[in-house]
Amino acid sequence: MLTLISFSFISISYQSQMLQSAVLLGLLVLCYMLSKRIKSSRQQQWLRLGIIFIVTFLTFRYLNWRANDSLPMQFGLVSMVCGLLLLMAEAYGLINMLFGFFINAQPFHRRPEPLPADQSLWPDVDVYIPTYNEDPVIIRPTVIAATQLDYPSDKLHVYILDDGGTSQKCQDPDPVKAAAAKSRAQELKALAEQFGATYLTREKNLHAKSGNINSALSHTSGDLLLILDCDHIPTEDFLLNTVGLFLADSKLFVVQTPHNFVSPDPLERNLDTFSTSPAENELFYDVMQPGLDAWGCSFFCGSAAILRRSVIDELGGLSGRTITEDAETTIDAMSLGYSTAYLNRPMVSGLQPETYSGFVVQRVRWGQGMLQIFLLKNPWLQPKLKFTQRLLYTNFAFYWGFASSRLVLLLAPPAFLLAYINLCDATALELISYAGPVFIASMIATQYFYGRVRWPFMSQLYEVIQSVYVSKGLYEVFRNPHAPTFKVTPKGERLGSDFISALAKPFYLLLLMNAAAVVWGIHRYIEEPFGQGAVAFVLFWAVLDLALLLGALGVMLERRQLRQEPRVPHHETVSVSGPQFENVAGSSIDVSAHGTAILIKQSQLAATQINSGDTVRIRFHEAAREFDAIIENSHSRSDGQWQLGLSYQFHDTADERAAVHLAFHSSDALIALNRTRHQGRSIIAGIAIIFSFAWNRGLMHIRQWLKMLNPEKQS
Repeated sequence: MLTLISFSFISISYQSQMLQSAVLLGLLVLCYMLSKRIKSSRQQQWLRLGIIFIVTFLTFRYLNWRANDSLPMQFGLVSMVCGLLLLMAEAYGLINMLFGFFINAQPFHRRPEPLPADQSLWPDVDVYIPTYNEDPVIIRPTVIAATQLDYPSDKLHVYILDDGGTSQKCQDPDPVKAAAAKSRAQELKALAEQFGATYLTREKNLHAKSGNINSALSHTSGDLLLILDCDHIPTEDFLLNTVGLFLADSKLFVVQTPHNFVSPDPLERNLDTFSTSPAENELFYDVMQPGLDAWGCSFFCGSAAILRRSVIDELGGLSGRTITEDAETTIDAMSLGYSTAYLNRPMVSGLQPETYSGFVVQRVRWGQGMLQIFLLKNPWLQPKLKFTQRLLYTNFAFYWGFASSRLVLLLAPPAFLLAYINLCDATALELISYAGPVFIASMIATQYFYGRVRWPFMSQLYEVIQSVYVSKGLYEVFRNPHAPTFKVTPKGERLGSDFISALAKPFYLLLLMNAAAVVWGIHRYIEEPFGQGAVAFVLFWAVLDLALLLGALGVMLERRQLRQEPRVPHHETVSVSGPQFENVAGSSIDVSAHGTAILIKQSQLAATQINSGDTVRIRFHEAAREFDAIIENSHSRSDGQWQLGLSYQFHDTADERAAVHLAFHSSDALIALNRTRHQGRSIIAGIAIIFSFAWNRGLMHIRQWLKMLNPEKQS
């Protein structure tokens, strides 16, 4: 690789550069096409390495040219500074891309280890469900599912760790807050008693989630700890698939599994992509974590993971110097010589933040915490870490620099087109020779590595919506590494009506600047024939940024949402009996812990036979489950069917257990669901999708904003 990089610094003519790039791009396309046809894993590995080498070579040739031949040093101090900032942003993005390819050079697809036939040899497992201010409705199915894990009952112990019912909370000077804390605590105590779990709390809310878990350690004694966020409902086979790995490796500290979400994040919900596009987190959990596992660098992600209790005791508890206690604890365990593992099997059903503001809270915390780890626990100073572990932990911290890099890239076209600041001293031929090949190569390689789990340009859209606030958060850490405090990600929010996020304001300015840059850029292209090449290049860039910013505004137009609990697709034959009909056949669409949606042919029922509020009896044939339910809503569909929304009416604890089991027991169902969303898109289709977001959702945001400015006209 070093030899390859050294060759990239050799100076050649533009004609030779274009010929060289054309040959390499041809080889890259060939490798990409062969990867679709070849089944041999060994041959696939050679193709993977070939793609990495070609993209790396073109990237370093471009960066060498940018650094040595294109900086605008003769155009004054402002141009020089801005040009250097742009180069740094470009270099950051390209190096970050290469890190991603390095991580995925040879991913490791781990399999479960079988447990001994003698169950007396199985370790005791404590299930920790930490909670702070979440609605008990969200916590309830997680507790039920945890108590139904397929594991010997005498070796399974479930604990609700309630940080919302501490003595500090219950004795709050505000009587309203104190009463709410006491009421919530009583409700969770009753929940634990009803389903065979144990309720734990503590005196004071110290050190957030890590403090909550560390406090519980003194009350439990299991060999292993399964950590579940309170909205992460586990499948019944979670422990059967993971515990054996600890018996096979005495130095194993953690087994992490994917965070699988059955609700959309704000982008997926507000742009209406949830049912068709791969989930945003799958790039990390389905691609990156297996790559990290190959380098011995997968890490604890806070939930859906099992930890070895003896290692936590050796560490003195979960680490708490940073606000990402999970990754921090992992590096501490690695420093003691322990290993980590990643099992790529989705076995939880969780909730995403419903609002853009909740999404921002979550991502800022992740970015700040990873940077804190680097500043407060420099991986290069930790003992027993491998070189690759030090390198990749450094990458984890600086990965979040994408936010500032994206901001610079958004500001570059207005700087050039509006302010006449020269950012790059290059001709159109030079840009085509150097920038063109690396752009094309990066798009092809990204499609190769991530096309199954990420549509083209969706990563850029996610970067745009995080750019302003993550950049601000990282600045706060650089200024004072100890300043950030742990903020709980809001979950289960209900949105009574459409509204514009209060966090949208900075993006109006960015949009206005880019729109003005596009308009003025067209004027400059017409009036400045001597610089048309450079103007056209930046104008194209500005148009793409304008589409991304409009798409970002589409994300920030929050859409009405009343559903609070997760539902999962479920397709099964059902029969329904009601006051005015008997054993009508239908099929389920989805299920939750408290209800289901079903379809019935309109030829089987008249509209007068379906009344909201009626109690019906529904039977799931394959699952052999029956529930009483109330018709909450109904409507006719264009395909000639009635769609009914039903909420279960539980008569006892067994009914509620059965409903949770029906909805969430199968990890095979979660795998099948994720595969239906692994529908890749071409680069051209990706561009078209981004522009459709801009036209449909972005302009809708602007119309809503204009109505807010003129409420009289709206009324």
